[in-house]
Amino acid sequence: MKEIRVAVLAGTPVDTAMGVEFIKNKNSDEEGQCLLPLSEPVAESCDAQLKFQYSDDDQKRAVMDNIFDAAIADGVTDFFIYCNSLSGAFDFDTYAVTKSLETGKDIRVYTPLQVYRSLGSEYSRVGVMAANNLSAYGIEEALMASGGDIYVIGAGNMAIVRAIEDGLEPEEIAGKCGLAELLRYMESCGAEAVVLGCTHFPYLKETLAGLTDLPLIDPADRMYDALVGAVR
Repeated sequence: MKEIRVAVLAGTPVDTAMGVEFIKNKNSDEEGQCLLPLSEPVAESCDAQLKFQYSDDDQKRAVMDNIFDAAIADGVTDFFIYCNSLSGAFDFDTYAVTKSLETGKDIRVYTPLQVYRSLGSEYSRVGVMAANNLSAYGIEEALMASGGDIYVIGAGNMAIVRAIEDGLEPEEIAGKCGLAELLRYMESCGAEAVVLGCTHFPYLKETLAGLTDLPLIDPADRMYDALVGAVR
């Protein structure tokens, strides 16, 4: 069986581990292939991740060079960016082109923003739950880039992410962070679906589904489909 190594990048060790587990759970050995996800967190905590996202481009590039160069040397050419706010804070599409030219290898990245650029043509009004407002902005910008006539009702709240990192139960997080009220607000604004704009948030998916009839969109599913399609 052919083993394909995939670097999973996310903001902290917690959501990086979630990304690794996501790929393991969906892993397919069709056509004799097996995906081996490798953990590559960008920061050690939510606060450090947020500081990184607001750092200048040279600092971000230096961090990414360290991660990408080591992974490429280890035989990795596919990078799964399992973090919405991270994908909104760094231009991974351009970076992948640059790395491909530098290394002579076909470096591929899969990000939530790539999904949103296609998603924008499917809905006219969507709610977005994000980790912070930089991420919410990036998601809205990607949705608008589809060229569709779309309206976004967005909210960024790092307290939800911190509660998940602390291991609180989904029902407790929903109550403390007012998620039922947030979903009702999005419904009242005419949202047709709600984007889980943070890769921590599938942890809450079952609880959120009990609070709204709106479809809950997890971009990681489509990222995985793109990854499998590319490595076949």
